[in-house]
Amino acid sequence: MTQAREAVRRALACVDEPAYLALDDGARLPQTAGPAVVTRMLERLEVEPGHRVLEIGTGSGFTAAVLSRLVRPGGHITSIDIDARLTARAAKLLESDGCRNVRLVTGDGTRWVPDSRYDRVIAWVAPVRVPDVWVRQAVPGAVLVSPVHLAPLARAMAVVRLRRGPAPDRLAADLLMPGGFSEARPEPHDHWPVPSYGVDALTRDAAGRMWWVAAEWLRAHEPAVGMRLLELMITDGWHTPWPVPGERGADLHAYLMAARPEGLTTAALGAQGWGAGYSQPDGVALVGPADDLFVAGAPAAAERLHRWAREWRERGRPGMADLEPRLHRRGSGWDVRAVIP
Repeated sequence: MTQAREAVRRALACVDEPAYLALDDGARLPQTAGPAVVTRMLERLEVEPGHRVLEIGTGSGFTAAVLSRLVRPGGHITSIDIDARLTARAAKLLESDGCRNVRLVTGDGTRWVPDSRYDRVIAWVAPVRVPDVWVRQAVPGAVLVSPVHLAPLARAMAVVRLRRGPAPDRLAADLLMPGGFSEARPEPHDHWPVPSYGVDALTRDAAGRMWWVAAEWLRAHEPAVGMRLLELMITDGWHTPWPVPGERGADLHAYLMAARPEGLTTAALGAQGWGAGYSQPDGVALVGPADDLFVAGAPAAAERLHRWAREWRERGRPGMADLEPRLHRRGSGWDVRAVIP
């Protein structure tokens, strides 16, 4: 791991990130993952010189440039993006950066990838499940790193590391870590605030800020139930400090994604990011992005969330790093679920 970390550090230092992210009008190309998450994912990929790497989600081309340096001249990168505008832009930047070992492809990388054999696979978008096509074209012993959905809810994500066995149906997961990404979609999109997977109701407030809610129980009700809940959140919602200072909301989020209790909910809170917690038709209680509590409607919702938090504390406050990934074969891919040891 130390060697991989040092190799990634050197490669990152060789790439001018602002040159890849800067747009002609002076703005920056949106990135869904922060530098720390990108670095950790590249480290866990364990790339070595000479490797053939498949990248899903070219984006700015920055990570393709980093991978190009990690595999060195003896290796090769195949990078795919759904947006032809991005692959065309990245092609020019990579050419000017001297990255001659990168092939750019436009297409839906969750359904099709160029026929080849890959030593490493990394994705910067979250598929609903790990696609078979990645595993089939990975060589035995290959490492795959990708964001995945841990529950059928918007933003219920983590990053998983997988290792392919001697046959395509032999796949093992050995690591989970935090990471939020844009969902994989079959067409280009510019609406970053709206998840494409798992949202059950959405609206905007008077200031035009996006609010959405995702909860499995909502799927058994008429759409109006979700809209009424959102209206309650917008008009009646309020923030209060979390009762135990120093507890990390992200750790409680991870625990809930593993436990998946009835009523588990994720929701966007206008300008306040998003949170996870509990909802019912007349109330909601969420742990927000600032490790605070967002409450609206019936007090029973907050009482339920506090009960979940007590259970979490009794189990030692496990976070994402404490959870174990489990794979389940489903249709044309693999579902990833988190388990509390």
